[in-house]
Amino acid sequence: MPPTLAHPSLLPFALGKIVVWVLVLTRITGLVAALPGLGQERLPLMPRVALGLMLAVILAPVVPPPSEIPTGIWHMAGYMVTEMAAGLLMGLFVGWIVEAVGFAGQLMDTQMGFAFAQFLDPATARPASVSGVMLMQLTILFIFVSGLHHQMILALVESYRLVPMGAGLPGNPLQIVSTVGQLLGKGLQLAFPVLFTLFLIDALQGISARFMPQLQLMQLAFPLKIGVGLAILGVVLRELFSWLMPLFQAAPREALRFLR
Repeated sequence: MPPTLAHPSLLPFALGKIVVWVLVLTRITGLVAALPGLGQERLPLMPRVALGLMLAVILAPVVPPPSEIPTGIWHMAGYMVTEMAAGLLMGLFVGWIVEAVGFAGQLMDTQMGFAFAQFLDPATARPASVSGVMLMQLTILFIFVSGLHHQMILALVESYRLVPMGAGLPGNPLQIVSTVGQLLGKGLQLAFPVLFTLFLIDALQGISARFMPQLQLMQLAFPLKIGVGLAILGVVLRELFSWLMPLFQAAPREALRFLR
């Protein structure tokens, strides 16, 4: 055996590198699992595992190691819990943007009458609206078109400066609740053109029923609201990417704020 391999400090050094790689892989796993598009079940498991392993191999040499290498199994488990929480929080912010867009689609469907046509989404295993699923899929497509997934990986590297390994559970619950409320408000803003237009139609129908009771308003209401709603939704789709871009640009920065 070469003298270098027989050196007594080689084994602790190798174990330390393996521990750092496992902790980096844990934080990457949390990010990939929560990031829309990469963490969905429709993407096969093996490509997701390969992506996490590849990123861990690339990032492990460039991230700062923990100040204290865990020695026992419970010590290591505590480190892994904090690393998983950090990755999940970063990915969840992007996931909440997609959910806010889906929330807007559900509001639109409720007003247009498409709520009766809800179906089971195989990706989430829950009832989903037609417009909501369409908007969410477009948003996931825009994530990859805008390069947000690359920016989130760069933010993951930056997160080790804000929350080093073993620094404790990250996140501020009040800030998380406030951010979720703001994103839901953004979803309402996206759905507002459709909701406001259909509200005006409901008001006009109420006035018409008052002065012309012989009109068959129940038969006129559904096709009218669906036609007008789809027309306004088409206008919203034209501006969807420009509406999402400020959120995508702020996503890495806001995700890092969760960890402070």
